[in-house]
Amino acid sequence: MIEFIRQKKILILVVLITLAGIIGIGYQSAEQKSEPIYRSKIDRIMYDTHNQSPKYVITLPDRNKKNKKPEEVVSVGEEAAQAETAAKPQKEEDPHSLEAVIARTPYLASLGSAGGQPLPAVRSDSDLTEEKGNLKLPKTDGKKKPWEVYGSKVSVMPRFNRIAVVIKNMGLNRGNADLINKGLPSGVSFSFSPYAPDQAEQIIAARSEGHETYMDLLLPSKDYLQSDSGPMSISLTASLAENTERLEKTIGIGAPVGGVVVTPGVADESNAEHLTAILQELHDRGLLVLNATGEDGIEAIKVRQLARARADIVIDRDFSAQNIEKLLEQAEQIARDKGYVVIVSDPKPIAVLALNKWIESFSPQLSYEEMKERNITEIAKPFALVPLSNLVVEE
Repeated sequence: MIEFIRQKKILILVVLITLAGIIGIGYQSAEQKSEPIYRSKIDRIMYDTHNQSPKYVITLPDRNKKNKKPEEVVSVGEEAAQAETAAKPQKEEDPHSLEAVIARTPYLASLGSAGGQPLPAVRSDSDLTEEKGNLKLPKTDGKKKPWEVYGSKVSVMPRFNRIAVVIKNMGLNRGNADLINKGLPSGVSFSFSPYAPDQAEQIIAARSEGHETYMDLLLPSKDYLQSDSGPMSISLTASLAENTERLEKTIGIGAPVGGVVVTPGVADESNAEHLTAILQELHDRGLLVLNATGEDGIEAIKVRQLARARADIVIDRDFSAQNIEKLLEQAEQIARDKGYVVIVSDPKPIAVLALNKWIESFSPQLSYEEMKERNITEIAKPFALVPLSNLVVEE
């Protein structure tokens, strides 16, 4: 046995060395596996018991470096969804589709409620009413005048330009008239068509919302061979008595009427005599006259101490959004130049909505102290809405 060991001693020595190496490698591997795994260098500093580094590290911000916004974290799912959306071709909106047409259609119902307060005189003053047959005509008692009593005076702060807006041809569509009546600010004045149904009732409703009220005075159509202004308009062929009767029917409706808004038509030497008599009649009854013809025919007729005004802007033909915007820009410039402007418009929804939006853009009337509190240094749109009677002058 001993002889065998001697003969194989070299082989045995090799085996022992090999075993020792295997054991050493196994021990080293076990020690490495038992070492804790640190997620970061900070974790190693904080939790390695053999590490002599400070346990608490505070990093102060570098003043010389600007703060960077943290990058937005996008999950894998969100990233995939974004990529899929970007890959899809964007569908162009068809301007002629039903949805697009509806979106562009002006709805008066969108006006909502302006919350106007009733005027002091919602109904006719008996002292300012003359009964003539079935008519109840406005009149003056020598001291009080309907255009003043039925008007609404408002105060405007210095540096603000006055804006009067009148909606003519009101009342033909009762539903639209009700929406306009409740939706527009009370400073907007209304002039009703002589062909509107329930005129007195509609006027009382308008005054209950704070609107001044007038009646349209229709002139004969310039194209009278093809279109007629109807039996309530001033006629070129009628007698003076007949035209005066038409005027009385227009204003004698038994409701507070402060005057008339003269609409476009013939006003020249062909009917100057009749128009002079009609304007004199309006003066004698204490009513005002607003020339909304866009021409000088009415202006050429002089009646002493007649309360009158002239429309600077009339919106009754081109109702495109571009034209209305252009006219309102002109109105602003006129107001800045002379301190006031008078605008007359038909009750087309697109025009009414544009006017309402424009009025809402006016700067609020604030005192110096209020501007200082709100840190307002400039008045962007120094315009103030006023009823028509505030811009009338007795010549």
